[in-house]
Amino acid sequence: MAEPGRSAVLGLYRALLRRARGLRFTDRDFYVAAVRREFRRPLPPGAGPDAVRRQLEKGRVFLRG
Repeated sequence: MAEPGRSAVLGLYRALLRRARGLRFTDRDFYVAAVRREFRRPLPPGAGPDAVRRQLEKGRVFLRG
């Protein structure tokens, strides 16, 4: 399986931020800050492409839900 690319990660980041535009009852600032915090948090040392794939899938599942 191919290594997840930068474009996949940035695409997910943009999709999560676009979702914030449609929030009505949730504090948008809190949501955006949480997304940014998760994307800035470094992966543990030695984490490879599998860890990135898991994080991408976790974000995609969140978008679907």
